Amino acid sequence: MQTNQTPLAAYLINSGFPLLEIVYETQPNGKRVGFFVFIDSPELSRHIALFDKGKTILNLVLYEHTKSCLIDKVMRGQQ
Repeated sequence: MQTNQTPLAAYLINSGFPLLEIVYETQPNGKRVGFFVFIDSPELSRHIALFDKGKTILNLVLYEHTKSCLIDKVMRGQQ
């Protein structure tokens, strides 16, 4: 499963799902977009559904730190 939604990726990482890699694609307008890649599973799908419904429980400080680190990696083009 892959997503370019940094908030979702941060939530999944903090929920214990390992980030496999960040894959970069160049869009037709020349902009590079990073996609966060995770191993697909029923448990992952359940967490994504909870996130989409706004029914997640998380440590906000840890979540914000993880999100900030992911944004930094994407801006630098890192894996």
